[in-house]
Amino acid sequence: MAVCTVREDINGAVPEVTGSYQQLPQISTGACFYLVSKKDVVMSGTKYQKISNALNLESATKLTKKVRTGEVRSEDLVGAFGFRARRVQVLLNAVVEERYDKAAQDGYLADQLVNTGEKTETELAKEKPLLGIPISISEACKVEGMSYSIGSVIRQGRKADRDGRAVALLKKAGAIPLVVSNQPEFGLGAETYNHVTGRTANPYCRQRSVGGASGGEATLISSGASVIGLGTDFGGSIQIPAMFAGVFGHKPTPGLISSEGHYAESTDEPYGNRVGVGPLVRYAEDLPLLISVLADEKAPLLKLKEPVDMGRLRVLYIDEPTKSFGMPKISKEIQQLIKKAANHLSTSCGCQTQMVNNMRFKQMEHAPEISSAILFSIKSLPDVFSEVDTDNPKMKPNVLLELVKSLFGLSRHTTGALHFSLLKHFNCMLSPSKTEQYIKEGEQLKTDLVECLSEDGVILFPTFPTAAYYHRESAVRTLDFSYSALISAMGLPATHVPMGLNSKGLPIGIQVVAAPYKDRLCFAVAKELERAFGGWVPPSN
Repeated sequence: MAVCTVREDINGAVPEVTGSYQQLPQISTGACFYLVSKKDVVMSGTKYQKISNALNLESATKLTKKVRTGEVRSEDLVGAFGFRARRVQVLLNAVVEERYDKAAQDGYLADQLVNTGEKTETELAKEKPLLGIPISISEACKVEGMSYSIGSVIRQGRKADRDGRAVALLKKAGAIPLVVSNQPEFGLGAETYNHVTGRTANPYCRQRSVGGASGGEATLISSGASVIGLGTDFGGSIQIPAMFAGVFGHKPTPGLISSEGHYAESTDEPYGNRVGVGPLVRYAEDLPLLISVLADEKAPLLKLKEPVDMGRLRVLYIDEPTKSFGMPKISKEIQQLIKKAANHLSTSCGCQTQMVNNMRFKQMEHAPEISSAILFSIKSLPDVFSEVDTDNPKMKPNVLLELVKSLFGLSRHTTGALHFSLLKHFNCMLSPSKTEQYIKEGEQLKTDLVECLSEDGVILFPTFPTAAYYHRESAVRTLDFSYSALISAMGLPATHVPMGLNSKGLPIGIQVVAAPYKDRLCFAVAKELERAFGGWVPPSN
């Protein structure tokens, strides 16, 4: 069953909803939309609905325990989150396709498993740690029978032939896919917009972006329409949407989670080590639960059940990684957040904290060049023309011409995806010798960072210089992504931690970075900062 598409202009005018009347979600008259024709529906006076059902406010960890004990039925969870997803869809446009009816059947089967008493609660917790939990999945991850167009007009109508590996593991653990979520065309772009399903809005301010590529996931989780979700990452595609939507997002240690069944399904090792999947959640306690499921046989490498002694943790913090010309300045509110977090960890937890000056990791002066050289050197990285099946160079579309056409609405590709493809085509304007130089600098920087972090260290680092920008603004803020892109290029695990709202009511936060396979340190710090600073704040706009 398809869903309607919501389009909203940059000035925040009343959203336009297109789609057949039969496709519209069954929402009460409080949503105030009226029928114009069988194909066009316009909303009038629609307001964002605050989360009213207590089930939509709980963590996956708590909910699955209640399902196992019979305190809560999985069917009720599916109903609560399905209703909420339909409620917010008409305003935020985060859903590509839903499977509510099938999810309800899955919920019934989960309840039956509990009711039969064939397995004890302990056995269920071990075998089905996510039993009965409705989840959302980025469209770039295969969910059998669901949309797999990846926001591309060329692929429109294509369905996934099977579950991807990560999705299969979540299902095996008892999770129930509810929807697949929106993302940029081919997952390429800093704005969750495509010509198939339109633009996803930020739940805190609909005139602002929720970033990309995991923007649909971040929006659904923040708005209470999903418990937990699976996002995709390339250069900060999990952390930045998590920040803009005020939730937790974890970029795992590279190679920890299988990217099989994740577009573009490359077997190239560099691709698998830099492009992959990771969880987004509202509550920090759900991160180790999801990672233990997704990592599968590699989970023991993380020692997730081994407690972290916060008193022995070393905390480095960098509030302004570089002062190089052209690099965006970190806003004062985010600089203050980093210092507040470091101070709290020192005074309340006994952590050893140290501010890192610009000379400690000098290579960060070249953060944009290093991250670009490493990430865009991946040979199997997709672009908007990856689906063009021709060996004749003359038949290949011209990326510059398509980019110009897109500015006038004449291209079937989005400007964001074309811009990304242009950077790939011209290797970010780096010569082969410069690319080699910056890759070597990146290797040295990673060596220095890993050596510094060692077994017991984390770095508090900016996720993004500011809170969420306005729609379409990403085109002039390319360098702003360098901070998250650098961490991804280094192959280090990182967790974005929401730390409240700024003076404009927009979410802000920081990322916690650790050495490879020390993801649990990120989780421990995230949980403590959530306790101290409040974590996710329900949107009310």
